[in-house]
Formats: sequence, structure tokens, C-alpha cells
Amino acid sequence: MVRVMEHELHAIPAGLLLMPAAWTISNVCRYLAALRQGRPIALLDPQIESDTLVELMARFEPAALWQPGLERPAPAGYRNAGSGWLRQTQAAPVHPDLTLLLTTSGSTGAARMVRLSRVAVLANADAIVQALHITSADIAPTSLPFHLGYGLSVLNSHLAAGATLVVTAHPVIGPDFWAAVDTYRATSFAAVSHTYELLTRLRWTPLAHPSLRTLTQSGSRMRAELITRLARDIGLAGGRLHLMYGQTEATARMAVLPAQRVFEKPGSVGLAVPGGRLSVRLDSGDETCQHDVYGEVIYRGPSVMMGYADSAADLARGDDQRGELHTGDIGHFDQDGYLYLEGRLKRMAKLFGLRINLDAVERLASEAGAQGSSAAVSLNDEAIVLWCEGGAEAGQLDSIARRVAQQLHINHRGVLARSIDKLPLLRNGKIDYRSLSRAAADTEASR
Repeated sequence: MVRVMEHELHAIPAGLLLMPAAWTISNVCRYLAALRQGRPIALLDPQIESDTLVELMARFEPAALWQPGLERPAPAGYRNAGSGWLRQTQAAPVHPDLTLLLTTSGSTGAARMVRLSRVAVLANADAIVQALHITSADIAPTSLPFHLGYGLSVLNSHLAAGATLVVTAHPVIGPDFWAAVDTYRATSFAAVSHTYELLTRLRWTPLAHPSLRTLTQSGSRMRAELITRLARDIGLAGGRLHLMYGQTEATARMAVLPAQRVFEKPGSVGLAVPGGRLSVRLDSGDETCQHDVYGEVIYRGPSVMMGYADSAADLARGDDQRGELHTGDIGHFDQDGYLYLEGRLKRMAKLFGLRINLDAVERLASEAGAQGSSAAVSLNDEAIVLWCEGGAEAGQLDSIARRVAQQLHINHRGVLARSIDKLPLLRNGKIDYRSLSRAAADTEASR
């Protein structure tokens, strides 16, 4: 079937391909065909809004939107064809090393794309195979979005190992997904912290699915109690839990905590994946791997992105990063060299596997009906707490929170609106977010 998709490609002019990436066999084969033919492809949220899609096409000038059967009229400069929307003039030139583009922004803000080379994609897949000990006997279901780095890494790593992928679009909290797991005897399951929390509330346990032997987690921090529970349960089945750390800018995974160290170091994200190196950079610019020294986490390795793309002109750029990534995360090492994360340098929250700009959340709050000024902070990457001035009543706060969550396309439990008489300010007149973060943690701890 990949060859059929390669034949489809012959009718599409040279240049970048955009593909809304729903989990279907056809889309997986299209992705693989693009890799085989050396055609750069950008994987998009299959639920992308029409206006956002048109804006992306205007900004990046791709050769095509690769989506056969698309009935919507093509935007200006494109025409409808059997394979999707084809550009009527020459597409933006692309660098010969460019293979894959993934968005960093999740549901909020104008999409900023990460430029990845073929070397990066293959190197990270191989590193994950080694770190997780994936073999040709493994079987993984598609439990994460195709267009996000974590979900794509499951596909890439399992195919690199000659393993099997069960392609399903069923939600992981529904019975059809777990029926597929049991029918095809899946051996591994990948999810973000929030998914494990939801499953736990539904009294799910890996022991109910006898073929499961590996659980993996990445994204926002998971509660130590839940880590211990999952590791215990999968351990009873002779399996293992791997906690991981990754960013799209490094293709996917940067560190993995070995399963045998989970009970000893449940707060750690582990060691660098094979081929990678981790350090922390101090304010002075010096780097160290010494224990208990805090700084920005720096990752080096072959899977680091070429750079970002904000416009069509960036597609022709070469490797701007030279294998070095400043993650924007604050962390430190313990005496054994294991990495622990402490927070973020910039105002970004990582929720349900999506990176969300907290400044954008504040703008959404105003649109959702917040009467006064609002300030958003992350509650340990478990929820966003929205502080609203003006003494809003409980019903109004709940309405604001739900509308913001809806705009972000996340579960309504991910946004909590709280009333505050007046936002605390620093001496320079800016909002004191650190004080609000402490207040959010104290408020939730007392509930």
C-alpha cells in the first residue's frame, strides 16, 4: 500500500506536503511513502479548523494539502484534485535535508513548526528502540495523536524494530480501544499523565489485559503515588514502566528512566537516550553535570531539530541548531547522574501532552467573559489556574473555565478559575506570577 501512496506522490509537484494526520492505515502509508521518496511532510491535527489550515497554507506555501476526497473548495492559489489541494504555482523551496515538520503549539497560537531531518527522525527511533528494548515481537496500539511527537515516536520506533503497530482511532478511555488491545494482544501502551489519571478513575489496571508488558509515560509530571501504582501493577505481570522526557525539538524522546529505578527515583526522568547527552547551563553560561546544581537543561544529539519554521522562507534554511537544544526547562542531576525537572524558564504549560501558552490563556479568559484582569499559572502541569479579578461568583467562574478549556480543546478539568480581589504586582508593575503559583498550590492543597 505504501507503493500505491508513492504513486499518488508522483502527481504532486515538488515542495512541502501538508497532511491532516488522523490514525488510518492510508495516512500511515502516506507518511511512509513521503519518507521513502524524500518528500518533506508536515503532520497536522486532523481536527484543524479551516481558517487555521488556510492560514498555514498561505504562510508556508506548500505544494499540496495531501488529503484525497477533500470536497471543500481549495483556497486561493490552489485547485481541487484527486489527492487534495494542489498548488497552481511553484511551491516554496525546501532544504534537501528537511524531512518532517511538526507543530510545537498544540491548540493555541499560530503554529510554529519544528524542522526535522531524516537523520534526526531515524536516530531518535533507533535510540528509543534501544532505551525501551523494543523487539520485533512487540505490538503497540496507536494510543496518542499521530501529529504529535510522542505518538509519532511510537510508530517510528516500532517500525524501526520490525515490530507491529495496531492502528486504531478509538479513544483510550473507551471499550473499543481495549478490545483492540486484547484482540491483537498488544504488548505495550503509551500515554501521557492525564490519560493514566483518567484511566485510574475508571479503575483501569494493566492486569486486566494479560498481553501488556510495557507502559510508557511522557509529557507533564505524574504523581508519585500513581507512578508507584502503575509500576507495581505492571510488575505483577512481569512487565515494566518507563518514565520519559522529550520535546518535539529533539524529535521525541531525550531521556528515559530505566524501569528498575522507578521505585527508587519516581521523580526523575532518567538518563539521556543512547546517542544523546544532557547537561545544565548556569546563568554564567557554564555547563555542568554535577549533582544538585540547578540550571537550564541542555540536550545534544543527532535527533535535535534543524530549527524552527515560521514562514515559507524558513523551509530552505539549513541546520541552525548544530545538534544543540536549549530546552527551556530547569533541572538538576542527582549523585547518580539522573535528571530531575523543576519547572520552565518561559510561561508555557504542558497539559495533556500539549504545550499551551499561558499568555494566550489570559486572552481567552477575557473572551470567555472575565470582567477584570486575569492571570494564568500552571499547577504542576496538572491544570491551569486562572485568577480573575472582580469578585466573580462561582457559577461565572465555572463558565469561564469551561469556555477557556473548550477553546483550548482540552478536558474541562484542565482549567480552574479562581476569584481574586486584586492581582499581585511586582515593583516594575508586572504581575507577580510566582506569588500566584504559590497561591494556586496552597488553594488546591487545602481543598
